[in-house]
Amino acid sequence: MRKIITLYILLVCLCACLKQETPQEQKEALPQNTLAKVAGYTLTQEEFDERAELLDPAFKQYVSTPLGKQNFLNYLISERLLQQEALFKNLQNDPEYQKEIDTLVKQQEESLKRAKEFFLKKTLMDNLYNEGVLYVSEEEVKDYYKKYPYEIQILQIIVNDAQEAAQVMNYVKGTKTQNSFKEVVKKFSKDPLAKQNQGALPPFIPGEYLPEIEVPAANSSSGQVQGFIQTPLGFHIIMKVGENRLSYDKAKERIQTILEKQKLDDYLNSLKEKYGVEVKNESK
Repeated sequence: MRKIITLYILLVCLCACLKQETPQEQKEALPQNTLAKVAGYTLTQEEFDERAELLDPAFKQYVSTPLGKQNFLNYLISERLLQQEALFKNLQNDPEYQKEIDTLVKQQEESLKRAKEFFLKKTLMDNLYNEGVLYVSEEEVKDYYKKYPYEIQILQIIVNDAQEAAQVMNYVKGTKTQNSFKEVVKKFSKDPLAKQNQGALPPFIPGEYLPEIEVPAANSSSGQVQGFIQTPLGFHIIMKVGENRLSYDKAKERIQTILEKQKLDDYLNSLKEKYGVEVKNESK
């Protein structure tokens, strides 16, 4: 009888232990990729990684450590708690909040519009290359190099009107040196970069600058002053500094770009005839 009582007590204790290990209200295990649940929102490892990828490199390296990962997880949890509280207080209907969101939506819509325009144009350009419209052969590059195996360097003064250009020409008629011409540049040129570059342009192969300037520059001798020449930029007075012969290897990429631009200009002119272009004349 004593043995039976002892066995009964042991069975009761064992059942009690089993009940404590598997309670009826035991919480359901979180999915494997879940890091935390906040107010019913599941914060996953994928979201953690995406947010971490946006961090600066130094912070990204810190988040890769155990301590950094825990701290960043705490930050994301805090962020979600604040968002939940804002929703609870119905702040999504706050006028200031709505104003900020409306502004952001407009900015994103504009960015998306510009992106669509850019990639549509890029797709057309890719098609034009594939169709051969903008293709430039090596033979074309070599033929262009035979005509223009050199680059030209000039100094220039740009003014707004013909009367002013005529006055400036009186100052430079007797100019014989680059330094004296540069002094006139600093005094009269309306070019925004004149004070920095003293009127000097980067050396150009014919086809890289304005044709109205390239032709007289190519046909003049070093040190010669020419002007005044009208272009869309204004009225130019130029001094040729010199010419520099280029090797084919140094010139070919630049010539390739020149010829591609010429073909693109021809294509654009055909589109102007096809669709029509009207530009408002502000001087009227």
